[in-house]
Amino acid sequence: MTQMTTILITYLFAPDIWGTVSDWVMIFVTLVTAALLLFTLNSQKDVQRVQTELYRIEDIKFRESIKPILKYSASTDIFKPCEADKKILTLQITNETNSIALNISRIFPSSELTNQVLIPTGLTDKLDHLTKGDKPLLFHFLINPVLSWTIFTLNYQDIAGTKYKQTVICICDNLGIEIHPSLPEIITIENEDLKTKTEITSS
Repeated sequence: MTQMTTILITYLFAPDIWGTVSDWVMIFVTLVTAALLLFTLNSQKDVQRVQTELYRIEDIKFRESIKPILKYSASTDIFKPCEADKKILTLQITNETNSIALNISRIFPSSELTNQVLIPTGLTDKLDHLTKGDKPLLFHFLINPVLSWTIFTLNYQDIAGTKYKQTVICICDNLGIEIHPSLPEIITIENEDLKTKTEITSS
């Protein structure tokens, strides 16, 4: 019985079959090392994920801090047209922030191209930038005072090169004037180093 046990033990622990103790130690060390490397890699990925999210948040905060905010007001009492049954609607655009609005341009939809746009002598709507405290940018429209819809889009950009577009709807009737500007939409970001580049196709 003892001989059988000895043979069995010798077979079970034969170095040429199962390896030596040092072989098993190396396997154990390799497994532990692999586990530690995997843990470190996952930790680095988590750190990178957090850093990317923090960068995105800081980027949003920065862009919000330099984004121009335009304010719109309107009146029909500044100028009188020659036509008795018409009025001149004057839209005044100002910048409410310390962030300059650059390269301002106005776009009309095709349905508005037939409307007459008047620029009285000595006044201009060609101002291409606005800062806080500037004289307002003026747009003048010949309208029907009973009911008139005026729609246009302003394109402009901030100091970082981010371009925006904002559609403005102005309703004028016997009850008064309502101005409905949409939220500014980002058209494109010129800085190619930022991975948040977005393009919005205009309709």
